Amino acid sequence: MKKLFIVFAMVVSLFGFDWAGKVNWAMNYNVAKMLSQKTGKPIFVDLSLSHCPPCKYIAANMYTDTKIANFMNKHFICVLIIVDKQTVPEEVGQYFNNYTPSFMILKNGRLLYKFASKESFFNNKYNFLSELKKGVK
Repeated sequence: MKKLFIVFAMVVSLFGFDWAGKVNWAMNYNVAKMLSQKTGKPIFVDLSLSHCPPCKYIAANMYTDTKIANFMNKHFICVLIIVDKQTVPEEVGQYFNNYTPSFMILKNGRLLYKFASKESFFNNKYNFLSELKKGVK
Protein backbone atom coordinates (compact mmCIF):
# COMPACT_ATOMS: atom_id res chain seq x y z
CA MET A 1 0.00 0.00 0.00
CA LYS A 2 2.85 2.36 0.82
CA LYS A 3 4.43 1.73 -2.61
CA LEU A 4 1.11 2.48 -4.32
CA PHE A 5 0.86 5.78 -2.46
CA ILE A 6 4.42 6.72 -3.47
CA VAL A 7 3.70 5.93 -7.13
CA PHE A 8 0.48 7.95 -6.96
CA ALA A 9 2.31 10.91 -5.39
CA MET A 10 4.97 10.76 -8.12
CA VAL A 11 2.35 10.74 -10.86
CA VAL A 12 0.50 13.69 -9.33
CA SER A 13 3.70 15.67 -8.93
CA LEU A 14 4.75 14.84 -12.50
CA PHE A 15 1.62 16.27 -14.03
CA GLY A 16 0.51 18.85 -11.44
CA PHE A 17 -2.67 19.15 -13.51
CA ASP A 18 -5.56 16.75 -13.93
CA TRP A 19 -4.94 15.46 -17.44
CA ALA A 20 -7.04 12.32 -16.96
CA GLY A 21 -10.62 13.54 -16.89
CA LYS A 22 -12.90 10.53 -17.39
CA VAL A 23 -10.63 8.72 -19.85
CA ASN A 24 -9.07 5.40 -18.84
CA TRP A 25 -5.40 6.07 -19.61
CA ALA A 26 -2.82 3.30 -19.86
CA MET A 27 0.18 3.91 -17.60
CA ASN A 28 2.59 4.12 -20.54
CA TYR A 29 2.94 3.22 -24.20
CA ASN A 30 4.23 -0.31 -23.53
CA VAL A 31 1.20 -1.08 -21.39
CA ALA A 32 -1.05 0.40 -24.11
CA LYS A 33 0.59 -1.88 -26.72
CA MET A 34 0.05 -4.93 -24.55
CA LEU A 35 -3.61 -4.02 -23.93
CA SER A 36 -4.12 -3.26 -27.62
CA GLN A 37 -2.82 -6.69 -28.61
CA LYS A 38 -5.01 -8.33 -26.00
CA THR A 39 -8.23 -6.45 -26.87
CA GLY A 40 -7.74 -5.71 -30.57
CA LYS A 41 -8.43 -2.02 -29.95
CA PRO A 42 -6.19 0.60 -31.58
CA ILE A 43 -4.11 2.92 -29.41
CA PHE A 44 -5.06 6.59 -29.12
CA VAL A 45 -1.95 8.64 -28.34
CA ASP A 46 -2.10 12.20 -27.04
CA LEU A 47 1.24 14.00 -27.33
CA SER A 48 1.13 17.13 -25.19
CA LEU A 49 3.43 19.57 -23.41
CA SER A 50 3.08 20.35 -19.72
CA HIS A 51 3.01 24.12 -20.35
CA CYS A 52 0.83 24.09 -23.50
CA PRO A 53 -2.49 25.99 -23.07
CA PRO A 54 -4.29 24.14 -25.93
CA CYS A 55 -3.13 20.81 -24.46
CA LYS A 56 -4.57 21.74 -21.07
CA TYR A 57 -7.76 22.97 -22.71
CA ILE A 58 -8.24 19.61 -24.43
CA ALA A 59 -7.67 17.78 -21.14
CA ALA A 60 -9.98 20.04 -19.15
CA ASN A 61 -12.80 20.17 -21.69
CA MET A 62 -12.69 17.06 -23.86
CA TYR A 63 -11.42 14.37 -21.50
CA THR A 64 -13.90 15.43 -18.81
CA ASP A 65 -16.87 15.18 -21.15
CA THR A 66 -18.77 11.94 -20.55
CA LYS A 67 -19.76 11.44 -24.20
CA ILE A 68 -16.19 11.93 -25.47
CA ALA A 69 -14.58 9.88 -22.69
CA ASN A 70 -17.05 7.02 -23.14
CA PHE A 71 -16.30 6.91 -26.87
CA MET A 72 -12.55 6.91 -26.23
CA ASN A 73 -12.79 4.22 -23.55
CA LYS A 74 -14.98 2.03 -25.76
CA HIS A 75 -12.94 2.27 -28.96
CA PHE A 76 -9.32 2.84 -27.90
CA ILE A 77 -6.56 2.02 -25.50
CA CYS A 78 -5.55 5.56 -24.58
CA VAL A 79 -2.12 6.80 -23.60
CA LEU A 80 -1.01 10.33 -22.78
CA ILE A 81 2.61 11.29 -23.35
CA ILE A 82 3.82 14.60 -21.95
CA VAL A 83 6.71 15.10 -24.35
CA ASP A 84 8.69 17.51 -22.15
CA LYS A 85 8.48 15.07 -19.20
CA GLN A 86 8.54 11.63 -20.86
CA THR A 87 10.40 9.92 -23.66
CA VAL A 88 8.40 9.55 -26.84
CA PRO A 89 8.63 5.90 -27.93
CA GLU A 90 10.32 5.44 -31.31
CA GLU A 91 7.21 3.74 -32.69
CA VAL A 92 5.23 6.93 -31.94
CA GLY A 93 8.05 9.39 -32.61
CA GLN A 94 8.32 8.43 -36.26
CA TYR A 95 4.89 10.03 -36.81
CA PHE A 96 5.33 13.01 -34.45
CA ASN A 97 6.04 16.38 -36.06
CA ASN A 98 6.82 18.19 -32.76
CA TYR A 99 3.47 20.02 -32.85
CA THR A 100 1.40 19.78 -29.68
CA PRO A 101 -1.18 18.78 -29.02
CA SER A 102 -0.95 16.00 -31.58
CA PHE A 103 -3.16 12.96 -31.62
CA MET A 104 -2.63 9.69 -33.41
CA ILE A 105 -4.29 6.33 -33.63
CA LEU A 106 -2.00 3.35 -34.07
CA LYS A 107 -2.55 -0.35 -34.43
CA ASN A 108 0.28 -2.87 -34.47
CA GLY A 109 2.76 0.00 -34.79
CA ARG A 110 1.03 1.31 -37.92
CA LEU A 111 -0.48 4.78 -38.13
CA LEU A 112 -4.22 4.59 -38.82
CA TYR A 113 -5.12 8.26 -38.35
CA LYS A 114 -3.45 11.45 -37.17
CA PHE A 115 -4.74 14.89 -36.32
CA ALA A 116 -3.66 17.97 -34.40
CA SER A 117 -5.47 20.56 -32.34
CA LYS A 118 -7.82 22.67 -34.42
CA GLU A 119 -9.50 25.97 -33.69
CA SER A 120 -12.84 24.24 -34.28
CA PHE A 121 -12.25 22.18 -31.10
CA PHE A 122 -12.42 25.36 -29.05
CA ASN A 123 -15.68 26.45 -30.71
CA ASN A 124 -17.35 23.05 -30.34
CA LYS A 125 -15.76 20.24 -28.34
CA TYR A 126 -17.71 17.64 -30.28
CA ASN A 127 -15.55 18.44 -33.31
CA PHE A 128 -12.85 16.59 -31.34
CA LEU A 129 -15.22 13.62 -31.11
CA SER A 130 -15.79 13.80 -34.88
CA GLU A 131 -12.02 13.51 -35.43
CA LEU A 132 -11.88 10.52 -33.08
CA LYS A 133 -14.65 8.82 -35.05
CA LYS A 134 -12.63 9.17 -38.27
CA GLY A 135 -9.96 7.05 -36.60
CA VAL A 136 -12.21 4.04 -36.10
CA LYS A 137 -13.59 3.84 -39.65
